[in-house]
Amino acid sequence: MRPPMKSSGSASAASRTHERSSSFVRKRSDYSDVGKYRSNLNLAARSTTDLVHSPSMTTFQPCYYFKLCLEFMLSLEYSKKLFNRKHNRCYCEKCYTASSKNFYVEGGSKYVIPRGWVRFGLYIDDAQAQAENIWNKWVVSYHGTNPQAVKSIIEHHQFLLPGDQCIGGHVIRIREGHIPGKFQVYTSPTIAYSGDDIYSPSISFRSTSGQSYKAKVVLQCRQQPGTYKIQAETIDAGSRRICPIIPNSEVEYFTEVRSSIIPYGLLIRVFQ
Repeated sequence: MRPPMKSSGSASAASRTHERSSSFVRKRSDYSDVGKYRSNLNLAARSTTDLVHSPSMTTFQPCYYFKLCLEFMLSLEYSKKLFNRKHNRCYCEKCYTASSKNFYVEGGSKYVIPRGWVRFGLYIDDAQAQAENIWNKWVVSYHGTNPQAVKSIIEHHQFLLPGDQCIGGHVIRIREGHIPGKFQVYTSPTIAYSGDDIYSPSISFRSTSGQSYKAKVVLQCRQQPGTYKIQAETIDAGSRRICPIIPNSEVEYFTEVRSSIIPYGLLIRVFQ
């Protein structure tokens, strides 16, 4: 997976971070039911071209599912200047096939490929990325949240702790089930966990075709090793295995060091 940064010496190193290792059976067919969107999608291409194509993407052909996720993303009215379209990526079953790798090892830790999601690349601070060597030394993690919190995080390049107020006025609160008084940011090496309804609530969305959908948002991040702790799931999964790759006992990261997490991609999933 190539991280979203401008051309530099570390960019060549970043290009080596393409998802690598073994495979597993997809958990949910609704993650990649792309065909059913074909007759429903009627996206105005002219208004979205600058978020789809770039001069270096002459071979990039966005699929129907990508366009549907793009339409939802545009409805959130985030500033287009935040997005590095060179690093958009679709993980639907058409664009990221079943035979493709299902997890990688980055920074010494596994992370699971976000099958069924679309990534919209985000610009980051290149100076910090080079100084910290994040593309070679930091792990990949996911942070599930809501669109209001995403707006604050990507505009200010800073994660939110409980008690913080989003741009729209929404106050971040400690999730039910977590220890009161613990002001921490929660991430995971698998989107199966960060994308759960508890962390990433479903949002109603009506496309320009008139079809009704649900959508979710998750941030893909680089996270500094040694600044977080690992614990078991806290969503009352019980005996249910959340992810076929990451065990339930190691599925949640938590940290009080908000600056140790850098979001570099906005992941969106649209489904019915």
